[in-house]
Amino acid sequence: MKLKNKIHLSSTLLMFFVLAILAVVIYFSFSSLAYNSEVERLKSEVDVMTATFNTNTSQDPGDVLRAYVPVDGLIKEKNPSTNLFSTIQRPSVQVEFPTNVEGTSGRMTVEGEQFAYVTAPVIWPSGEVVELIIAQSLREVNANLATLRIVLFSVSLLAMIPIFLSSALLGRVLTRPIEGLTGTMQRIQRDGSFEKLPIAGNSQDELSQMGIAFNEMIGLLEENYKKQEEFVSNASHELRTPLTVISSYADLLQRRGAQEPAIQEEALTAIRNETERMRQLIEQLLHIARRSEAQVEWQKINLAPVLGQVMTAMNASYKREFKLQLEDEMLLVTTDVQKLKQLLYILLDNARKYSEASIEIQAGKKGEVFVKIKDYGVGIPKESLPHVFERFYRVDKARSRETGGFGLGLALAKELADSLHIQLEIESIEQLGTTVTVVFSENFNVPALQSEQEG
Repeated sequence: MKLKNKIHLSSTLLMFFVLAILAVVIYFSFSSLAYNSEVERLKSEVDVMTATFNTNTSQDPGDVLRAYVPVDGLIKEKNPSTNLFSTIQRPSVQVEFPTNVEGTSGRMTVEGEQFAYVTAPVIWPSGEVVELIIAQSLREVNANLATLRIVLFSVSLLAMIPIFLSSALLGRVLTRPIEGLTGTMQRIQRDGSFEKLPIAGNSQDELSQMGIAFNEMIGLLEENYKKQEEFVSNASHELRTPLTVISSYADLLQRRGAQEPAIQEEALTAIRNETERMRQLIEQLLHIARRSEAQVEWQKINLAPVLGQVMTAMNASYKREFKLQLEDEMLLVTTDVQKLKQLLYILLDNARKYSEASIEIQAGKKGEVFVKIKDYGVGIPKESLPHVFERFYRVDKARSRETGGFGLGLALAKELADSLHIQLEIESIEQLGTTVTVVFSENFNVPALQSEQEG
């Protein structure tokens, strides 16, 4: 059964059940009130009758009784000397009312007809005490209750018409976004396209929120799919170039390498260089692919010695001056030492590639601990700054080729910074240089510190 049919059926049955319960409660409450009212009214009449006997001692008791016989009722009197009952009743009453009744008042059914009754002792003018049973037929009350049953039944049926229609409408309203969502997903699966749900108005209900969340998810999927396609395209392009070079020089070696040692040396050098480029590219791709799987080993450390170690390694590896300026000898941060070093190596190596002058590193604390890496190289155009952390993005492709860059270093740096809750800020002016600021954030929940290290 479809969801809208389930909603339609369940809401209709629920409202029918509620109406039925309400009608039953109304009917029994009203019937109990009506019956009790008849008994109370009969008691009042009997009180008036007994008062008449007490005040009119000369009047014939039979005349008084006949005057007070209820409409559609009767009066039975018990002769104290013979214990026999005589009855005065209206012609409309055709039943033989019993003489054994319970209590002084109540209701009882006689030969299929309901009566309200009251018993009362009275004193005849002669001084005799006579017991009276006064009964009143409840046929009029029963007729009114029958009318009430018909009215309640009719009203319930009439009320079910708008309930039936509104539940059908409710089912369609609730399931329309779901049907739209299902249809959209089926079209996406069938056509391989990314399609969003139309969101009408500014409603903030759960169905609208579901549609908005679905559209946001589709937007992210589409964006990631495009990035994946671009990633695969760029990676295949980057791998194709060295493979083409290697293949060409291999053919050259096969044709002329044995006869010409110079060509052999040139070909082997090119093949070795391109193989190294491929190794670096694959290594960087694996770093990015595995970054999300790597566990972060949090430690509370002093940043100053770590920076000193990194500077020493960079100065030893490259014929370039890396100047370190510490504003404070105690810069405590919570981080993963190895990943932090990898991040710093990437940023310093990137600065080295695009600058012939020395590289300046400044570390200090202004609210939060920071590290600034400044070079005096070619700089980055303003329009390229928002894209420098994207994979395979290169500001100057020709220059990147010369420096051996693939456009993956800063992308990997951004991935590492995100995993370490570090913010990267970049400022650059063309032909003047670039400054990358590493800002450490302490406002995050660290799962557990593996160790604490200071100094």
